[in-house]
Amino acid sequence: MSHDKTLASAAEDFQMWHRWKNDPEPDDIHYYYAKENLDSNDTEVKKPNRLYPEFKEDEQFRRLISYNTTAVHIPTDIYEGSTIVLNELNWTDALEAVFRKNKEEDPTLLWQVFGSATGLARYFPASPWMDSRKTPNKIDLYDVRRRPWYIQGAASPKDMLILVDASGSVSGLTLKLIHTSVNEMLETLSDDDYVNVVY
Repeated sequence: MSHDKTLASAAEDFQMWHRWKNDPEPDDIHYYYAKENLDSNDTEVKKPNRLYPEFKEDEQFRRLISYNTTAVHIPTDIYEGSTIVLNELNWTDALEAVFRKNKEEDPTLLWQVFGSATGLARYFPASPWMDSRKTPNKIDLYDVRRRPWYIQGAASPKDMLILVDASGSVSGLTLKLIHTSVNEMLETLSDDDYVNVVY
């Protein structure tokens, strides 16, 4: 079985076995939050439920890496302390063992990533999301649900026919709205989809 199928199968099993908690205790769920850029010596702002791994510059990745844990990325518009995110942080922690086993079986593997429907991404090896030394003011707009590989895996193949009314009565704002709508529909397509436009 390929590594991606092993990971998908394990994720399905872990999610199925997970016991949902309506009021999970955030301090009981330990993880490295990749968007938190703290100096490892800064103990006053460290949170009790967070992991703070030691990073080393890695030649293969050309960035700071830690093979001691996974990293978690949560989109900016998602509340990190919500019940669903805390439950996902809890059960996806078990994926670390799968990531490690995959890496042992294939040392050439680079990134391994799991993305959930809520936008949570867990990846291995751990690495800070952005290097604050290089991009200090960059806003993080990344959402795993908008990545082509996620869309392709989460959606069924589509056959789409778009009929565009271009008669004389369609102009100005109406035509602009049609163009915008068609572009938005096209953004949802993946490599497995078929589309045609009738003008």
